[in-house]
Order: sequence, then structure tokens, then C-alpha cells
Amino acid sequence: MARLPQRVAGASAGRRRAPVQGLPAQPFGYALLATLGVGAGLALLGALSAVATVLVYVGLALFLALALEPGIRYLASRGLPRWAAATVMIVGSAAVIALFVVAVLPLAVQQVGIFGAQLVDGLRELPDQAWYAWTTDNLVALDLNGLLSSLTGLLTDPQQLSVIAGGVLQVGTGLINGVTAVVIVTALTIYLAVSLPTMVSAVLRLVPRSRRDMTGSLLNEVLDSVGRYVSGQLVLATVNATFTLLLTVFAGSPAPILLAVIAFVAALIPVVGTVIGSILVVLATLTVSPVAALVVAIFLLVYMQVEAYVLSPRVMSRAVAVPGVLVIVAALAGAALGGILGALVAVPVAAAALLVINRVVIPYQETR
Repeated sequence: MARLPQRVAGASAGRRRAPVQGLPAQPFGYALLATLGVGAGLALLGALSAVATVLVYVGLALFLALALEPGIRYLASRGLPRWAAATVMIVGSAAVIALFVVAVLPLAVQQVGIFGAQLVDGLRELPDQAWYAWTTDNLVALDLNGLLSSLTGLLTDPQQLSVIAGGVLQVGTGLINGVTAVVIVTALTIYLAVSLPTMVSAVLRLVPRSRRDMTGSLLNEVLDSVGRYVSGQLVLATVNATFTLLLTVFAGSPAPILLAVIAFVAALIPVVGTVIGSILVVLATLTVSPVAALVVAIFLLVYMQVEAYVLSPRVMSRAVAVPGVLVIVAALAGAALGGILGALVAVPVAAAALLVINRVVIPYQETR
């Protein structure tokens, strides 16, 4: 009977020493470490957000350098040293850009004013058109007179023009940042174009020796494919702009150079860019006459077929073939994340990812 209390006491002491389920041994220490981890993650995200503009500059310079890479390699295969081939491509590109800025851009800006004045005159003359009178008499649901007066007042009201001028002034204040960005991107592009093989070799040193050859071959193929895609897109945009310029001059448009610039910028956007640029050109040609707009629309429709089935396969023959659905999804996702620049970059990135999947992921899955 004397041992029973000891057993009961021992059992109660064991129950007191049992750890509480669901809690760590040192909950405050774990909580402190978790808080420090979250804080470090937030600080890292803040740092990435702070340097986001710099990362955009570097990415844009890399894509421009890759666009110059096919030409540099072609000149290097003809016997020129790497630095000389890069110098020729950089100087040639700079000359083309300078010619555009000096000769084309001022005319395009001048034609903005001419096109705006002609647009206002055309809106004022709309009530005298027979089709306009028929539309206002038969389609009572549309208040075309009120819409026309509002649009004309917007373009001629001094107060509205002052608001627009204020917006232009804000754009002008951001011009300094734009010039700074151009200088930085240009310097980075020159550096990357000259030293791209050296940078690739430095990156490959971080890869184990057993996988270095395969990784180097894959990396060079990705860079070549992206470079061919970017340069090919520039060629197609130039052809589109040239055709638009000739067509709008033939149609009697008051701003052919402006429309050619719009067509060039729009054609850089994959899949839908040419369609958007063509629609804008046709709508602008309506200021000449509906017949001229119809003729321009027919010729642009024919050109889009030629570009899709003749020009694009020839220009993009050596680039990675990306399915149309993937191109559309990548362009939309890139536009949602980074606007026009994101749409331009998204398709080459998708092409590189598709190449990695075809060269690495699928063969690995086949061997399992």
C-alpha cells in the first residue's frame, strides 16, 4: 500500500513533463525567425521594384544586341574581326536611326498638325454629305449632330486645347528621362554587342564541366533564335512601313510619313500589330475620301496575305517556329505585364522557352 502513492505521483509527474502537442519547443524563436524571413523577402521585393527600370533597360539592350548579332556573325564569317563587325553594325544602325530622327521625325510631327486641321475641316463638312443626312434621318437612335458638335468643340475649344497643351507639357517634362533612357540603352547595347561571346563563356563557367557542352550549344541556339526573330520582326516592320508610305502617297493622304511611322510601330507587335496599324491607316484615309479609304483597305488586306504566306516564312525561316496560339497568348500576357515593350519581348521569350522544352525537357522525359 506504501508504493501506490509513488506510482501515482510518478504518473502525474510524467503527465506534467509531456510536451504540448502542436507547438514547437521554442515558439518565440521560431516566430522571430519567421518574421525576419518575411522582412527579408519584403526587402528583396522592394529592392527589385526599385531597380525595375534598370532591369528593363538591360533587357531592352540585350534584345537590341541580339538583333544585331546575325549581322555581326555574318560579317565575322567574311573575315572581319569581332570588334570590327560589331563596329560596322553599330555605326550602320546609328546612321539609320539618326536619319530617321533628322529626316523623318520632323516631317511626321509637322504632318500631325496638318492631319488635325484636315480632320476638323472634314468634321465640319460632314453635315453637307448626303449619307450623313440619310443616317441622321433614318437612324434616330444615333445623335450624330450632338456627337459631331462635341467632337468639333473638343478640337477647337481653347480651354480643351489648353488641357491638351498641359498634357503635352507633362510629356515634355518626361522627355529628359526618355533621353537618359536612350543614352543608357545605347551604351548597354554597344557593350553587349561587342562582348556577347565573352559573357556567354563567363556564364558557361558556372555550369558543371560534364554539362557545359550541351548547355553552351543550347544557349547559343537560344540566342541565335531570339536574335533572328527580333531582326526579322524589324525587317517585316520596315517593309510594312514602306508599303504604307507608297500606298498613302498614291491615295493622296495628307500625312503619309506619319501613317508610315504608325504602321512601323504597330507592325512590331506580333500577330495583331499589322491588323491594328492597317485599321488606323484606313481610318485616317477617310479624311481624303471613302473611295480612297476603300482602295487602301483592299491593298492592305492583300499585303497582309502576302506578308503572312510569303514574306514572314522567308524572313523567319531560321527562327524558332512558334505556334500561333502561343504567340497570341504570349503577346497578350506581355502586353498586360509590360505594355507594348512587354508584347515585343514576350514572343522571343516564348520562343526561347519552347526551344528549351524541345531540346531538354522532352528528351529527358523520353529517357525516363
